[in-house]
Amino acid sequence: MARKKPTDIIEMVEGHHSATYPLRDRMEQDHKLYRLESYDAGDGYRSYTSNEPQVMADKIVSWLTSAEMVVRIPFNGNERDQRDNNNQKERFLTGILRAADDNLTMRMLPALRDQLAWYTTVRGWYAGRALLVKNDKGETKVDITPWDPLNTYWGEGPDGLEWACYKLRKSPADIRRQYGIRSLGVEEDRDESVCVYDFYDREDNYVVMEDRILKKRTAHGYDGVPCFVGMVGAAPLIQSDEVGSDAVADYGESVFKHNRENFENNNFMMPTMLELTARSRKQGLKVTSRDGSKTLDEDPYKEGTEIALAQGEEIEPLGMLEMAKESGAFMGLVSSEVQRGGLPYSIYGELQFQLSGYAINTLRQGIETVLAPRIQSLEKAYRSIFTIVSEQYASGRFKAMEVSGRDRDRMYFSDEISPEIVKSGGDPEVSIVSQLPQDDMSKMTMAQIAREGETPLLPDIFIRDMILGLQDADQLDDVIKEQIAEKALPEASLWSLLASLENRGRGDLAQFYYGELMRLMMEKVAATKMAMTTGFTGGGPGGPPPPPPGPGGPPLPGGPPGLPPEVMPNAAMGVPPVTPQGGPVAMPPGSPRPGAIENDEEQMRRMGLVPPRQG
Repeated sequence: MARKKPTDIIEMVEGHHSATYPLRDRMEQDHKLYRLESYDAGDGYRSYTSNEPQVMADKIVSWLTSAEMVVRIPFNGNERDQRDNNNQKERFLTGILRAADDNLTMRMLPALRDQLAWYTTVRGWYAGRALLVKNDKGETKVDITPWDPLNTYWGEGPDGLEWACYKLRKSPADIRRQYGIRSLGVEEDRDESVCVYDFYDREDNYVVMEDRILKKRTAHGYDGVPCFVGMVGAAPLIQSDEVGSDAVADYGESVFKHNRENFENNNFMMPTMLELTARSRKQGLKVTSRDGSKTLDEDPYKEGTEIALAQGEEIEPLGMLEMAKESGAFMGLVSSEVQRGGLPYSIYGELQFQLSGYAINTLRQGIETVLAPRIQSLEKAYRSIFTIVSEQYASGRFKAMEVSGRDRDRMYFSDEISPEIVKSGGDPEVSIVSQLPQDDMSKMTMAQIAREGETPLLPDIFIRDMILGLQDADQLDDVIKEQIAEKALPEASLWSLLASLENRGRGDLAQFYYGELMRLMMEKVAATKMAMTTGFTGGGPGGPPPPPPGPGGPPLPGGPPGLPPEVMPNAAMGVPPVTPQGGPVAMPPGSPRPGAIENDEEQMRRMGLVPPRQG
C-alpha cells in the first residue's frame, strides 16, 4: 500500500467526521445526560436536575462488568488430544485478557471490560486496537486498548475494515516524551493540547500530527486492520430522503435512546415542585403604605420579629401558589414512560406495595430489552479481539507466551502455551451470562437427571460441557477420578492421609499412618506369595473360579500329599503371617527388618509404594 502523508490521513479522518457528524453530535448530547448537566429553570427560580440518566447507565454498566464471561470451544466429539489443545487455547485467551487488564491498570485506565461496558452503554458503540508487540527483550506483550467511539474513524471495504484511526489530544510535553521529538517548532510554545492521529491500515501503522510524522511507517504484522469497531442494537444504517443524513444518528444507540425527551420533561416539572416547596416555607408578602415605598428591614418569618407600622401601612401574605391539578397525573405518566424505556424502579428496591416473588421476577424480565443488546455487543467485541490476537500469535512471529489467570471454574492456571497449540485449537465461543442463583440449581438438576438410571441419557463429558457449560471438562473428569482413586483402596486412603500430614509438618502423627500402611502392604505381599506358592488365585469378581480340590487343585487341609505338616510353612497350613507391631515404636521408618520382611519392604520401596527411609 502506498505511503501516506499526514495531510492524507487528516483528510480521510475529516471526511469521515463530516459523514457521521449527526452520530457524533448525538454521542455528545448523551454524554451530557450522563454527566447530569445542570438544568437551568431561569433567573430567580430554583433548578433541579434528576440523577435518573446516570443512575440507570451505571446500573447497566455494573451488570455488564459483574456478569460471568465464559470462553469455551465446544466439545463436538473431538479426540482427547484435540480437546486438550482446545482447553489450552481457552486458557490462552483468558490469559491475554488478564495481561491486557494488567497493562491498562499500569497506565491508570479502567479494565478492558469496564471500558467496553461504559462505551456500549453511553456511546452505543465500541472500538479499539488489539496487538501483540515485542519489548526490548524480545518478549511478547499484549496491547488491547479500547478507544472512545466518539473519536474513532474508519473506512470499510469488501473484506471489512480498510483503515481505522484514533484521534486524541496530547500536550506538547507528552508528545516530546512519548515519541522522542526534541522540538515541535511553533507547537512548542503552545500551552493547549495538539491533535494526534493513530492510524492503521491493512499493513502499517502511522502516528502523525498536523505537520509532521511522530511515528514513521511501521508494519504491524497482522493480515488486516488490527482494530475492532462495532455498534449496539439491531437497527441497520438507513438511508432516507425525508430524514436525510441525520439517520446515521440512529445507527448504534445508547441506553438513553427511549428517554431523552422524558428526562427533559422530568427536569422541567421537578423545578416547579421545588420552587413551590421553597415558597411554602417563605411566602411572598404584600406591603401597603401611603406612597408605596415601604420596605421591611427585618425578616417577618423569624420567630419574635417586631415590625413597626404607621397608620395606613399593612403587611399581608400573598397566599400559596398551587400546581395545576393535572400536574400529578402528567408526572406519573412521565415516570411510567421512563420505566418502560429504561429500568423498572423495582430494580432499585422501590416497591410501592407488596409484590410476590413471581411478580418481581416478571418485572425483572423487562431488563432484557435494555441489557441484551449490550451483552451481544460485548460478545462481538471479544470475538473480534480473540480472532485478531490468535491470528497474530499463530503466525509464528512471536515467542511462546506464559499466561495466567482463572478459568471458567475458578481454577488458577499459569502455563506457557505455544503458537502451534493456538493455531490447532478450534474457534472459541464467548458468552456473557448474568444469571440468578436459581439458574445454577436448575442446571444442576437437569444434569443429574441426564445421568441417572442404568443407561444415562447423556455421557458425563457432554453433560459437563453442554448442560453445565464447564470449561475444560476433561480436566474436571480427571480430578473426579483422582478423588475416587483416593478412596477406592484402603492403602490409597492411608497414603493420601500420610502425604497430607507430611505437607502440614505433622511427622509425628504421620508415623502412625506409615506403620498402618506398611502393615497393610505386608499382608498383601504375604497373601500374594502364598497364592503363588499354592497356585490359588481366588475366585473373586473378574477372576477365574477356584479349581476343585484334588490333583491340580488347591491343597487339601493338612498340606499337599507327601509333605509332613512339620516341614510345611505357616502360610500353607492356613496360619496368618506373623508381622511386627505397627506404629512408630515397633516399626520406625528406616529401622532394619530381618529376613524376608526386609526384602519385601525394599521391594515395595523400589516400586514407589512406600516412602523412602528417613535419615
